[in-house]
Amino acid sequence: MDRFVSWENIRRYRKLASETTNAAERSQIMKLLAEEETKFKLELSRSRDAPEGRSPVNAATENPCKHDGEEQQGGG
Repeated sequence: MDRFVSWENIRRYRKLASETTNAAERSQIMKLLAEEETKFKLELSRSRDAPEGRSPVNAATENPCKHDGEEQQGGG
């Protein structure tokens, strides 16, 4: 899911950068674009480093948390 959001943000920032004529706006958009591309590459490498046949999504759903009002244990 994170990769999808990052990819969509990258597409949006590229489009905005090509449409804007203001140098300050373009500079800010390019900064956001670079940050999002870095995030995307990190997410991509994490999914490649996951054990064979086990994606980060599968790992997260193996021990689902209860969300029906019960108190959750662990981190916080």
